[in-house]
Amino acid sequence: MKNEHILSLLEETAERFGVKLRYEDLKKGEVDTQGGSFVLKGERYIFIHKNLPLLEKVRVLEEELAKLDFSDVYIIPEVRDRLEKIKTTI
Repeated sequence: MKNEHILSLLEETAERFGVKLRYEDLKKGEVDTQGGSFVLKGERYIFIHKNLPLLEKVRVLEEELAKLDFSDVYIIPEVRDRLEKIKTTI
């Protein structure tokens, strides 16, 4: 599966969770991060640095989604397998 397709599937998965996904310039000033997630006023957000290479965007999004409880959510098998592998390492 191509990385573009994987990223698209991960973005769809984030949407299923109700996660607001944003690609922003996260390397301004003193901030130096590739991305992360947080909850603000009951809404979950994942921010990813917009200038990361495609493979790094996939990695950050996979890591953040793997932190969520996806046991009761339908996720296509290819994505579920990837998230379960990552979940065991974080």
